[in-house]
Amino acid sequence: MKAIYGLAIAAALGLSGAMLNLLYLAKLSEQVDLVWFIGIKRDVVLARGETLQDEHMEAVPIPLQWVGKMRDYVELWQSREACRGRPVSRTVIGPCLLLSSDLKTPPPEMELKLADDERAWGIPIDTRQFPVSLINPGDLVSFLVPRSGGLVPTRAGAQGAGEEPAGEDGQDPTPRAAPSAVEIVGPFKVLSLGNRLGTAEVMRAHRIPVSQENVLTIAVKIEKGQPEAKAQKLFTLLHAADFRGVGVQLHPRPKTAQ
Repeated sequence: MKAIYGLAIAAALGLSGAMLNLLYLAKLSEQVDLVWFIGIKRDVVLARGETLQDEHMEAVPIPLQWVGKMRDYVELWQSREACRGRPVSRTVIGPCLLLSSDLKTPPPEMELKLADDERAWGIPIDTRQFPVSLINPGDLVSFLVPRSGGLVPTRAGAQGAGEEPAGEDGQDPTPRAAPSAVEIVGPFKVLSLGNRLGTAEVMRAHRIPVSQENVLTIAVKIEKGQPEAKAQKLFTLLHAADFRGVGVQLHPRPKTAQ
């Protein structure tokens, strides 16, 4: 019986020691220095350009000894007042920490700007004909649009030997398409290439993926409520070509002063 009592006492002492250790560790954890960062809550999705609000954020504690250089890249919880209402520069999906780069404002050249007498038109282009990475918003371009030369009759000389021409004037009445010609229409100011509103380097710097570069957005002047003549001509040619991608001709850029 004494052995049983001894075991019980030892077990009780061991349990008490374990509890004391847990209490000590819990107390010690409260004394660890923590740095609080801004976190984006779970199930929160912020599209690029959407503003950050209080309901999107939560405080995320990280022990000081683990922080390292995180302060240089992640927004601190104490800066949430300055972060509130600012647009994010990329799509942010929670849960995650809010990076300082997520709140960088795109430069002015990445805004679609139109004058009061201008409208934006999207033009389908053939990306096989010209490297679109060489075109930047603000450049002047003209479009190379194939146009039909109409229908011309085929002369009798093109018929087989010994055959009489079907028409009285020596021509085959069956029309055939003439060789196509190229119509150059422009110039127009480039506003964007797909979603690219700046140079390729700027897009990469802001981690914005480029898409739909086969659609070039141009500025069209409005005169007396109607698009300018060259824009109407371009639209007519595109309509005749079933809006297939057209070629691009890049105009010289203004020379900078030396």
